[in-house]
Amino acid sequence: MKNKQSTNPWQPEINSSTSLNDGCKHILITRLQSLAKVLDTQNRSENLSPKLVHKIRVASRKLTTAIKLFKQVAPRKMLAKVQIRTKKLMDHFGPMRNWDVFYKACNKYNKESTPENSKPFLQGFLWANRISFEKDALKFFNVKAEKLVFRLLKTSSKLITSENKPASTSFFEWSKLSLMKIVDEFKTNINTVIDSKEGLHAFRLKIKFLRYGLEIMGDAIPFEIALPLYEALRKGQKILGMINDLHFQIEETAFVQSSTQNQKDIHLLNDDSKNCSFLIHCQQLLETNMKLFISWKETITHLIEF
Repeated sequence: MKNKQSTNPWQPEINSSTSLNDGCKHILITRLQSLAKVLDTQNRSENLSPKLVHKIRVASRKLTTAIKLFKQVAPRKMLAKVQIRTKKLMDHFGPMRNWDVFYKACNKYNKESTPENSKPFLQGFLWANRISFEKDALKFFNVKAEKLVFRLLKTSSKLITSENKPASTSFFEWSKLSLMKIVDEFKTNINTVIDSKEGLHAFRLKIKFLRYGLEIMGDAIPFEIALPLYEALRKGQKILGMINDLHFQIEETAFVQSSTQNQKDIHLLNDDSKNCSFLIHCQQLLETNMKLFISWKETITHLIEF
């Protein structure tokens, strides 16, 4: 999705004459093979790096989005188990991803803080939690990942060899109708989003669904509309991602504060009198990002009116 030009379509292999079945097949095979590739890379590693965890989750999300988009035209029996297993994989790696982001944020704060305000205890606590989740994830991965890779590649082979069914519409015609439906649903969602941790997280998933939908069906609408919308969705996803991470960090930091009140270094964790604690830092960032989200909603509302 980088450096897209008006002469370079979102899906170069699909053109105006591509049938719905051929377009659907191409997208699904690409997504299946992408996830299989990143899982195969992990199979050759003895640990789960933050970068690889992120790649696994993104590839999983893109695959499940494609399956949902094509649920009316794709072979359900062929994809049902893949979708279920991929969803479980994605959910299993979610907690470790949260601790990875938390540790990175705390590490950055400590490096930018003065030596006397550095908080190594909190950083060590975070890494310990991260390692415990990694151990559980590796156990899950060693049992499930190889089977999932086999299922993904097997499904890809079946799609490649399967015969096309007669289609009365082209991929582009179907895409435009489908995209308009998703946009209409998004308009409703943006007007009813609840400003709670759960409500904002649910809306972030809606943003991802529309954004990944554009990666698949962006050619169905004019490029001058699709690209600004895509970029705005990516910005909104980033803002809500930060808000979700900050909610998690505030909750966990507050828990550390309450559970370590008798420890000698507790004042280093949360020195409220100097307004320099990591907890206060996160709370201030949360307020800032909530304001950014309100502003973003006004921008995106204009972009989806087409």
